[in-house]
Amino acid sequence: MARGAGSALSRTGTLEAALNGARLWGLELDPRYRVLAATLEPAVGASPWELVEDRRVQLLCSPVSTILGALRRQGPDGLELATFDVEQLVEVSASFGGAMLEPPVFGRPEPRPGEWGPTFSLQGRSTAPDGRTHTATFAVSDDEARLEVFVRFDLAEVRDADGQALG
Repeated sequence: MARGAGSALSRTGTLEAALNGARLWGLELDPRYRVLAATLEPAVGASPWELVEDRRVQLLCSPVSTILGALRRQGPDGLELATFDVEQLVEVSASFGGAMLEPPVFGRPEPRPGEWGPTFSLQGRSTAPDGRTHTATFAVSDDEARLEVFVRFDLAEVRDADGQALG
């Protein structure tokens, strides 16, 4: 597997371009280590990584200081907010089956209370002084539901399907 782009991948702007048109296969938060792992499949030719056999990558965001989520499902009165726990994030995000991420992923402001619904489906905040430099919003939807997950973090790292660091 060839790798490219060097240290430029540490900047969220470069990551944004690499993830343009990517599909989201799953999100998982490890609250103990404050790491959010996003399993993504970049669009063919969009990323600087020449992944031949398995194009999936894992974007690791750490340390996460804030996580906010909104899961809205189609109901009789329109979109209805559904709550879920951090432990259910893997199952909830995987239920969208590789839906395309809505850009931009990086740099969106934190959603204000009421912006995604009357409350958040999922909310977690750390009082630690780190994890505040960057933001990412993973937003996907299908015919029946919409998921948005916002995180605030300091470092981003991309790994291939075998766990090897890319760039």
